[in-house]
Amino acid sequence: MTRLRSLNKALIVGTFTAALCGAAMATTTYPDKPIRVVVPYAPGGATDILARMIGKQLSENLGQPVVIENKTGGNTSIAATQVAHADADGYTLLFTNDTTFVLNPALFKSLSYDIDKEFRPVGTVCDLTLGLVVSSATPANSIKELAAYIKADTDKPAYGSFGVGSQAHLMGEMYNQVTDSKVTHAPYRGSSPAVIDVIGGQVLFTFPAMATIQGHLKAGKVKVLALSGEERSPLLPDVPTFTEAGYPELNIGAWYGFLAPAGTPDAVVDKLNRSLSEVLDKPDFRKDLIAQGTIPLKLTPDQFKQRMSVEIERTKKIAEMANISID
Repeated sequence: MTRLRSLNKALIVGTFTAALCGAAMATTTYPDKPIRVVVPYAPGGATDILARMIGKQLSENLGQPVVIENKTGGNTSIAATQVAHADADGYTLLFTNDTTFVLNPALFKSLSYDIDKEFRPVGTVCDLTLGLVVSSATPANSIKELAAYIKADTDKPAYGSFGVGSQAHLMGEMYNQVTDSKVTHAPYRGSSPAVIDVIGGQVLFTFPAMATIQGHLKAGKVKVLALSGEERSPLLPDVPTFTEAGYPELNIGAWYGFLAPAGTPDAVVDKLNRSLSEVLDKPDFRKDLIAQGTIPLKLTPDQFKQRMSVEIERTKKIAEMANISID
């Protein structure tokens, strides 16, 4: 009986040791096959374009193909749920923006995925700069001048967003709060239609990404009064940030980054984060990101997690103030 117990104990220890060795070997050889990156948006959009840009660079760094898979629907929840249920081995990643892990948790009463229990932050790529944009015909060149213009105007103005619960919606409601205004929300199916209606005079202002308005800026049809971000955009160095303009509460942008299923080994997450950092240090790649209207952003997994936590709480407060929720 004693010998049998010893044999069983040896078998258990051996099995456990073999499992540890196998896991160690798997992480030291990672990656040894293609990596699948799930993107919750359609091909051709900003998230997809950025995913393919960074995917190409990661493939060169890691020595394995990085395959982009577009999985749309459910306000990014379909893709997020798919990745949450994937094997936690580093070969299935989610590339998304803050909609999935900040806006959705703050606005939806229930989600099909759990941020804390089902995901591990891997690293960020960039911040997307959003600006307060008006028509060039609008007689205001700052947010303070815009607020004064609105209060002096007898018509009821409106601002455009790219959907209920979008960053632009939150920014518009925060604008009303900090300027003591009552500008009406007009939701659009995307930022481009909202910009067109700003130019046409149907709405007074909106909050698009810089990439959306480059052509209109060159044509002199719009002007930017302020931008999100901690520093001025290299694309518009003369335009102040919201903080510089005196309205830090409007500093709401969007980040892009990678997350992995919970349980993904530390060594794999660390290797992916180091590879992202190396890519973001490349001057040419940084220029490419800036040309897309973004600011390169390097965060460790812990810093990334902390940023999401802070932004969720902030967004919840804005949503509650403006009575914004999505069932």
